[in-house]
Amino acid sequence: MKIKAFAIMEKNGKAVPFEYERNVGANEVRVKIIYCAMARGDVQFISDHWGDTRFPFVPGHEIVGIVEETGAHVTALKVGDQVGVGYQLEACFECDYCKAGLEQFCPQQKVIAVHSYGGLAGHIVVDYRFAFLLPPGLHPVNAVPLLSAGLTVYTGIMRAQLPPHAVVGVLGVGGLGQLAIQFLHKMGHEVYAFSHSPEKQALIRQLGAEYIPGSGADDKAAVNKPFDFIISTLSVPYDPDVYLKMLRPQGKLCLVASPQQKQPLSLGLLYDYAQRTIYGNYVGSRRDMTAMLDFAATHQIESMVEVMPYSHADQVNEAIDKVSNGKVNVRLILENKA
Repeated sequence: MKIKAFAIMEKNGKAVPFEYERNVGANEVRVKIIYCAMARGDVQFISDHWGDTRFPFVPGHEIVGIVEETGAHVTALKVGDQVGVGYQLEACFECDYCKAGLEQFCPQQKVIAVHSYGGLAGHIVVDYRFAFLLPPGLHPVNAVPLLSAGLTVYTGIMRAQLPPHAVVGVLGVGGLGQLAIQFLHKMGHEVYAFSHSPEKQALIRQLGAEYIPGSGADDKAAVNKPFDFIISTLSVPYDPDVYLKMLRPQGKLCLVASPQQKQPLSLGLLYDYAQRTIYGNYVGSRRDMTAMLDFAATHQIESMVEVMPYSHADQVNEAIDKVSNGKVNVRLILENKA
């Protein structure tokens, strides 16, 4: 069938109406899109931030919709099911990574922006194994950011294997940071959020964290204890040394975003009277996604959102502009009114 969408035709271009042909394979489902996020990552793909965007590019890698058609081999989903779709749309299910349940590292995977078109469209076709039933406890529009941002921070946190009641920090309080605070708080940890935006203090406390202004370098005394874990959601330049010094000797720093510029790092902070760890996290597996959605539903973890329609290109370009210029403090969700 022909799928109507909005695409960016070239680097830093504007969204325009776009159509492409896509039929449903034996292991695939066609999803009518209801909600799609416009996230910072989509804006970075538009500017080809990572150098791997395929143009024409249909943005949108956090999607909620309704199954409209199922392939011949699909039994786990049925027409009418409400599902969420994230960044990854396919895997081979035959390589060592897939057999180990680590489909996100599959060399043959297909992801939005690099291999496939995204969610700013009327429909999307996806391998049914990457269309996830939404637990009934989640509100569909508020659950949209869980499908990528939520999965990324949740998996990064779980990899830390934190002790009970750990002292943890979150760098940045955008879409990723807001979800990280909620997950850590509901897991029972003592959460601090570092932000250069004083106006976010009330929001930070509402989400379950204590506010620390700026880098926290001058305010560590207010915390008066070392951190077990810090997760960085920052995509602007910062000094990693400041946060490594805040960690316990066996503390961990997790990166789920990074600035385009290289950042300086004093390697001695990892081993000088210490066994500190820095690691990154890239989305998560299907098993991680299911666990994250269940945890979010159980603990009522959702994103604060602003909703806009996307029936024509002007609305899409307005949404891109708002995210690009930091005009929204919550996750921007586009609603398909067609």
